Amino acid sequence: MTSASDLPRFSRPVLVLLVAAVVTLLGPVGDAHAQQLSAADRNLIVNVKLAGLWEMPAGMWAQERGKSKRVREVGRTLMIDHGRLDTATHGIADRFGVTLPTEPSDQQSAWLGEMKAARDDTEFDRIFANRLRYAHGVLFPIIAQVRAGTRNDVVRDYATTANQAVLRHMTLLESTGVVDQSLMPEAPVPQANNANAAMDVGFGDLALGLLLAVALGGGLFLAVRTLRAKNTRTRKRAAAAEPEPVPSASGEIHV
Repeated sequence: MTSASDLPRFSRPVLVLLVAAVVTLLGPVGDAHAQQLSAADRNLIVNVKLAGLWEMPAGMWAQERGKSKRVREVGRTLMIDHGRLDTATHGIADRFGVTLPTEPSDQQSAWLGEMKAARDDTEFDRIFANRLRYAHGVLFPIIAQVRAGTRNDVVRDYATTANQAVLRHMTLLESTGVVDQSLMPEAPVPQANNANAAMDVGFGDLALGLLLAVALGGGLFLAVRTLRAKNTRTRKRAAAAEPEPVPSASGEIHV
């Protein structure tokens, strides 16, 4: 049986290169790094918590002050949904050690102040629907980016839930009939080169993978061929070194 010490000296560096190529192709072993939170992951969790801190009171006020039945229904749904989402937010924050805010932001507090100061219920409906629809439009792309790019499975599931809730709320708020779309945040200007850049990165990774695969196959072939050649030479030398049989004397019988 051939041991590692039997390998030709120049083939050992080849094996080292092969191992390095395999590690490069397969990537790091284990998924411990995937369970860490990125800055974007943490930002999402904090922003969802902030949303609940002002949207739940707004939903409660809508049930009390909403002039239209639809506004009152939407307010109730938002309050219930954010209550459930808040429970999930605290769960993931506790798991990963994320510190959550306890008060809404200055902007959110100002929006609540506008609702409280509404002159009548009709104005309240308009402020409620437009301010919440605007806020959901700001949060929606933040959730989408994390959902698309997070390396953490738990955060991905959380972002999926939040994404569904925010999309549902935008649709409900628009169903009140008092949302002014001209006041909503505009979509970002698309970058024409982004798709091409992504394709370039993809082809570059593919080319690197193919190159490493070729190097892996070629190096393995060279190592096996070299080892076989050495074994053949060793057998020939061993056969040449065997002593010639001693001629037997006349009449002797060798068994």
